[in-house]
Amino acid sequence: MYIYFSFFFACSNATTETIVKEEAVAEKTSAATEKKPTMDVKDIQNYGAPFTIEKSIPAADLLQNPETYVGQKVRVEGTVSDVCQKMGCWMVISEADKHMRITTKGHKFFVAKDGAGNRCQIEGEVIARELDPDRTAHFESETSDGAPMPEKQAKDNKTYEIVASSVQFLGKK
Repeated sequence: MYIYFSFFFACSNATTETIVKEEAVAEKTSAATEKKPTMDVKDIQNYGAPFTIEKSIPAADLLQNPETYVGQKVRVEGTVSDVCQKMGCWMVISEADKHMRITTKGHKFFVAKDGAGNRCQIEGEVIARELDPDRTAHFESETSDGAPMPEKQAKDNKTYEIVASSVQFLGKK
């Protein structure tokens, strides 16, 4: 009888171990096949006023021909390449070798100073501005090491920027 009981108990443990292993494999397979979100909602950071324009344009389109957007309110999606390291009152978006400064409307809001590398959406008015050496020096003093300076690629003594009313960081690439 002892042998029978031992055999039964051993089979029972083997069955339990097999079931546990099968469940673990099923969980791993299920987890591997589930689609994972590219970013968590907690990664999204909003600054300024709520957006009023539904559709955004790619930053590459705006940066290719900024003069065609002057005076227009736009919503742009791009990549942050630098943020003001003093207060977060401006940032730069970049696509390839094109860059544009984004300033916050009336200094009424600030973005995270560690925001470089984030995808973002910006809503605001595109403006053209004559280069001002003092303003350029001011920006340069607050720029991260090695970050692009849109003013240094300006042509005809003119630069373009967006005066932003809304900014949303969508998370790092």
